[in-house]
Amino acid sequence: MEAFLNPVSVAIIGITRKSGPGSYNLMENMLNYGYQHKIFPVNYQAKEILGQKAYSNVKDVKQKIDLAIIILPRELVPKCILECAESGVKAVIVVGQGFADVGVRGKELQREIVKIAKDKGIRILGPNTLGVINNFNNFTTSFMPLNKEKAPIGLICQSGIFFVGARNFIGNVGKGIDIGNACDIGFYESLKYYGEDPDIKIIAAHMEGLEQGRQFLSLASHIAREKPIVIFKTGQSEKGAKDAASHSGTMAGHYQVYRAALKHAGVHFLDEDGQMVDAVKSLLHLPPMKGDRVAVITPTGAGGIMVSDAMERYGLKMASLSETTIRQIADLSPEWMPLANPLDIWPAAMKHKLKDVYPIALKAVLDDHNVDGVLCISIAPEIPEFAYLDVSEIINRIVSERPDKPVVVWLYGPNQKEINKKLEREERVGAFQTIERAAWSLSLLRERQHFLERAKTH
Repeated sequence: MEAFLNPVSVAIIGITRKSGPGSYNLMENMLNYGYQHKIFPVNYQAKEILGQKAYSNVKDVKQKIDLAIIILPRELVPKCILECAESGVKAVIVVGQGFADVGVRGKELQREIVKIAKDKGIRILGPNTLGVINNFNNFTTSFMPLNKEKAPIGLICQSGIFFVGARNFIGNVGKGIDIGNACDIGFYESLKYYGEDPDIKIIAAHMEGLEQGRQFLSLASHIAREKPIVIFKTGQSEKGAKDAASHSGTMAGHYQVYRAALKHAGVHFLDEDGQMVDAVKSLLHLPPMKGDRVAVITPTGAGGIMVSDAMERYGLKMASLSETTIRQIADLSPEWMPLANPLDIWPAAMKHKLKDVYPIALKAVLDDHNVDGVLCISIAPEIPEFAYLDVSEIINRIVSERPDKPVVVWLYGPNQKEINKKLEREERVGAFQTIERAAWSLSLLRERQHFLERAKTH
């Protein structure tokens, strides 16, 4: 995999002579991305592309090529791979579609290139792929524009949508491997690479179908002890499974079987696309939750009830707060105010100030031995007019002093986006768009701890 993600010489075979907006010129995109090493454009109709000498055939390059990217009509691909082999190329990305993803002839062509690869000792990524991203090396093989962030997140996917729309699905991505039809390089090889990669702290995957299932599960179980693995499985319905087989040419399999097997291996299995961002954020930045007892701090009684409902749905419990915790808040509250969990601090905030009450409450529940995690509800006011209602800096400060328990936050009010950014600036707190997502994220952290405990006994 090193040749795919860290090449120092790349041949682009079938590159367009056009450049500029709308040309989808891969070499131009690669240069704009900051790639500093050798690029050999191969186009028999051009003498020069983007100021660099062009070659009519890969065999004419006469220099070491780490990676060849093939952008040719499908009928020309087998012959091109043979020419790559004759030139000493060991790693090839086949970008084009129309192989096992489409029809009988496509399947025949894919089998042909797989046989050539095995006979000649070449590894193939694709077909039907945007290839790879490595933001630690300013390298991409995508002809589409991408965001570039050195995030410790490794992506494996079977569709370019997860490259182009990474921020929608995952957040920022540091390295990405689009396995496409996975005729050779697949989930197993990609997972193994990330498992050994010191740049990557969490692995996120989009999965349509899975080959090498038994080997993958064994590997995942091993890697998950050190790095969380998150998988969003598409093809859940019968129609979706058929569409997945058509899209990537892989066997989609039975959804519930996948779910049970992957979860047993310690993989966090996701049912909805919106869960990926929250899962990656939670598992990357927050500690595992050692139990299922959650404390809730809220300035609204209705919000506390909503949390109670969400906790029950995700198998979490409302913690029984200790007398010491209750007493600290009772000392600030009116005498008539009954206190329990959820901990309604608004009467105390009316008597004192929200910024005085919130740190006392948060410290108390984090120090409480009956509490494993905390869900905070707070206000997202307009700044600076109502800054006295913003407790984001207080939450960050208290959590930094007591980092052993996960703290998640849901905000209500007109300025949720800005205050959420302030909360997550130091990457110690998870801020979520809904109470439901905040509660689910805590259940994921509990799931992580449960797997780690089980792994120690095996």
